[in-house]
Amino acid sequence: MVKRVSRISIRRVFRNDKAVVAWLFVAASIGVLGCFSYLAWRDGGIPQIGRWTWPLLGVFWLFCAGAASGVANLSLLRIELSANGVQVRERFLLNARSARYHSRDLGAPRVERVIDSDGDERFDGVLDLPDGRRVVVFESADRATVQRCCDELLASLRALCRGFSA
Repeated sequence: MVKRVSRISIRRVFRNDKAVVAWLFVAASIGVLGCFSYLAWRDGGIPQIGRWTWPLLGVFWLFCAGAASGVANLSLLRIELSANGVQVRERFLLNARSARYHSRDLGAPRVERVIDSDGDERFDGVLDLPDGRRVVVFESADRATVQRCCDELLASLRALCRGFSA
């Protein structure tokens, strides 16, 4: 007997793939540092630096390890809207997390103003999830762009998801 699998048709997908840039940058940095370390090992050190070759390379490896651990916490985000609810998938560098939510439990997307360590402002389009987590769906230095994207997500939630009332 053949079972029919009902497929939920995905009506709209929103993505935030900015973590890929950081992943590639750290991978390239580790690759370059690995090449320099190999050359230093092969040649018996760097003659201009002398005995400080290995402590200096060790410091660079510590910085790369710290950057890699920080970048591992950045995720690729995919939000799928359908009539049956909202599927949120977060793919981290080493693991993934996926959850389905009823659309009636979601809050409206909003724009948050964030100031980074340099004092520059950035705007995040944030969606609050029922389990208390918040996901950044959009991010930009231009508030109007993020507001437009949040309005588009809100309109899609209202049009496609049954029970969404925010």
